[in-house]
Amino acid sequence: MDISIPVIRYFCVLAEELHFGRSAERLNITPPSLSQQISRLERQVGVKLFDRSPRSVELTAHGRELLPLARRLQDDHDQVLDWGRRIRQQAEAPGLRVGVVAAGAGTLTTAVIAATLQRIPNARIEMRRMGFFEVFHELEAGRVDVVFAPPVPSPPRIRSEPMWQEPRVLVVRNDHRFAGRAEMSIDETSDEVFVTVGSGPAEVVDWWVVDPRPDGTHPRRGPTADSVEGLLELVAAGAGVNIAGESAAHHYRRPELSFIRIADIPPARIHLLSLRDNRSPVVQTFRATARDLSPLDDNGELREPIPALDAS
Repeated sequence: MDISIPVIRYFCVLAEELHFGRSAERLNITPPSLSQQISRLERQVGVKLFDRSPRSVELTAHGRELLPLARRLQDDHDQVLDWGRRIRQQAEAPGLRVGVVAAGAGTLTTAVIAATLQRIPNARIEMRRMGFFEVFHELEAGRVDVVFAPPVPSPPRIRSEPMWQEPRVLVVRNDHRFAGRAEMSIDETSDEVFVTVGSGPAEVVDWWVVDPRPDGTHPRRGPTADSVEGLLELVAAGAGVNIAGESAAHHYRRPELSFIRIADIPPARIHLLSLRDNRSPVVQTFRATARDLSPLDDNGELREPIPALDAS
């Protein structure tokens, strides 16, 4: 016996309306066609499902027994159709995988994603936290489409666009002698041990810890880690201090840490990295949106003030 889903739907509607005219109107077919379909169903199952008279239509005992089964089958079929539509829509929606190193581009990251979704409402945006020095490999492998990251010397295939800058802060334990201060000089840190990333271009690591210092001395270095979470864990454990972008005070706030702005060193820069040969429309829209919202111009110069962050 092969009973089609449309016939099950006809049965359920007629069981609800108990009137061939109204049921046919709901189903967008003619009353004679509906009557034929119900009669065929009754022949298939071998029992009468409705008692018909010129004045009324009533379910038989067999009809009442079938009704909950038919409704369940109809609901299951509708759920399968909904699932198929959802999967198809997801497959057809443009995807964008956004990588973020450390705190990314601060508040700009969220603003660009929100504005991109306004321009492409059906875009599927996936966020991914990334290590300090895996960006190029992940971009070239096609596992991310764009990345907000500090600038480092880039391979020719990688496009690097300045997007954000913010002061750098000294990260210390809350019981450190500098804790609670709003601002300080880099010269005051000459006696500190600095925790740093354990790999990557030496000139990049040196820049972050300000090595050499303005007076020609070199900071003392201690344990290393390969992620911002690892660095902050070392600071929290008392293994040393660290220099980070000011957004870290918000994205990685911890009760045992304090963040003090360093007034006399250059700010941290964040670039948007992407493949030069990536022609995806959603990537191009994301880049254009980021450029529109960035406080930096195409030359990396500040074109409007960036609000100060509370680093307490």
